[in-house]
Amino acid sequence: MAIETIINRQYDIACGQADDIGLTGQRIYAMCNLRGGIGKTTLSFNLSYLTDHLLAVDTCPQGNLSYFFDNNYYAGQQINVKDMLLPYLVPGLGRATRAASFIGATNQYFSDKDNYYIPSSEELYLLPSQLITAISQTNGLQQAQKEQAQRSILYSLKTEIEREMAENNLDKCIIDTSPFFAGATQLAWYAADALVIPVRTDQQSVKSLELLIHTLSSPQSEFRKYLSETDRNLPGIQMVVLTHCGWSTVAGARNEPNQQTKVYLKRVYDILSRHRTLLPTGDPDNHLFMLDDFLGSGRISSFESKPIELLQEGETKVIERVRVSVNKSVDKCKNQLKYIGRQLW
Repeated sequence: MAIETIINRQYDIACGQADDIGLTGQRIYAMCNLRGGIGKTTLSFNLSYLTDHLLAVDTCPQGNLSYFFDNNYYAGQQINVKDMLLPYLVPGLGRATRAASFIGATNQYFSDKDNYYIPSSEELYLLPSQLITAISQTNGLQQAQKEQAQRSILYSLKTEIEREMAENNLDKCIIDTSPFFAGATQLAWYAADALVIPVRTDQQSVKSLELLIHTLSSPQSEFRKYLSETDRNLPGIQMVVLTHCGWSTVAGARNEPNQQTKVYLKRVYDILSRHRTLLPTGDPDNHLFMLDDFLGSGRISSFESKPIELLQEGETKVIERVRVSVNKSVDKCKNQLKYIGRQLW
């Protein structure tokens, strides 16, 4: 069976003994799937802790990643992604510089990391219509001017990210996105060198993966219809991470996925096999990984804005009047996250 390589590797990953695949790392990743609740923000938050010299950009209007980095985020005092993009949509507005904030100043767990972030804004819900309006206003220009104006708009997030990375001496970036393609997610795809796609072990997430791949590859899609093939950055798929995986309880199963997880693992593998040209190595074995359901560890991590890497077995917390604990599987989760991080950078 084609997925056996991935299943066998997963045991070594869980034990912290797996060899790196040797994927070529990229500078800018977009964390995306066109469905909510599948682990995008959780992955973005935890992977951002496992590296250094990183810029994290929150383009989801809900702002969960921004809140993890700064629990006072909803007070709305910082320069945000919308502030950076607006001058590209409304001519005459001044552009921001050094908008990124040091994460360690607002989240104690990042104090020894040289990592920065740019927060989201709830006004990003309005961005799709503003983006369409700005692009439509270029239609009256001559062809060369029109293409230049559209390129400036569509690559606005990329331009701002690269400027912020240069100004803060950063060499990595991860963009957390919303479940909706139009607007900031579209700009994130133009900005990204590659995509990281979490897929939950359920039917809706698998369908969302198929929709994402169609949007990425179809010439008629919103992503591809504005710019010519030679003038467009087409990100590859660095990895698909199957989240909320369950494991066999049979004695001696050695961290083998349960039957439900195997079903979805096989389905995702088959999808990637049909779209090998989107994978940097062309081999799904190198780009599909599994991640546990974090259970209590995930709830405590989210409640305290504390990376999984820093949790210890036996920690407890009362959350919404329920006592939640970190169980022994947290070490396996840590090894999985660290392995995934090493395949990115």
